Amino acid sequence: MLEFLGFGLTRPFQRDGRADFAAAGGEQLVRSAVGQVLGTIGASEITPGEVPWRTDFGSLLHRLRHQKNDSVLQELGRVYVVDALKRWEPRVLVTDVRITREEHDGENVLAIRLRYDVISTNTPGNNVILSGIDQTVHV
Repeated sequence: MLEFLGFGLTRPFQRDGRADFAAAGGEQLVRSAVGQVLGTIGASEITPGEVPWRTDFGSLLHRLRHQKNDSVLQELGRVYVVDALKRWEPRVLVTDVRITREEHDGENVLAIRLRYDVISTNTPGNNVILSGIDQTVHV
């Protein structure tokens, strides 16, 4: 495991086999953090943000709900994803983002398929990375 990537609670919160909250490290923790950043409502001119003590944390993806699914929405979604992860998740380098509308559990959702590389060393200037991590986030 890559210890410098950290160890902590995963999102969404769930219990593990010991009646405690599930925790993970390495790539699994990074995946959880990416989902948390993209799934949290960040502050904008129309909302104060979801996290009271850090209102700007999160993304602007919530602004795309109930909008026409066209090339403009998809490009805005791509920009919102890249900007949020660049700001809030320094362990990843986004290489591709694709936005589509899908039905998920009977609901229409925005499906964000992203590909990113996880920085795999804590040494400044060393560009060794875990490449090609694929993840889908539904918001």
